Amino acid sequence: MGALIKLVLMSIVVILVGTVLMYKVEKNEPNSPIDSLDDALWWCIATITTVGYGDVVPVSKIGRYVAMGYMGFGISMIAILMSTISNQFYRKKIEHTERRKEREEIESFRKEVLNKLNELEKKQRQYFDLIQQKDVKSKNTDEN
Repeated sequence: MGALIKLVLMSIVVILVGTVLMYKVEKNEPNSPIDSLDDALWWCIATITTVGYGDVVPVSKIGRYVAMGYMGFGISMIAILMSTISNQFYRKKIEHTERRKEREEIESFRKEVLNKLNELEKKQRQYFDLIQQKDVKSKNTDEN
């Protein structure tokens, strides 16, 4: 499973836990705007995404400590998400560069092999020419 999928799944779990946790902490507070799971989910998503509208905020001391933790988590999650995405782009660029270098090396090796084969053919022709010349000389000497 890819790192991005793991990050998304982990984030969903943390958001759901934060929603339930904040609802449990704030539901009995008299002046708390968080009096339903919907309000708690809204608060959790706004906090984690660092939007922080301020329309739904915890009023209890424990709720504020939970909020501080989720603010830190939100910043961390965004940093991890950005590094994961940039890492994927960088990895693809590196793979592309490596494939290009590999093709260039193969092409260079192919040219080198062809050059060596051409040299070998040239030497082979020279050798056959020498043998043919020797045979012609030998026939000429035999005729004389």
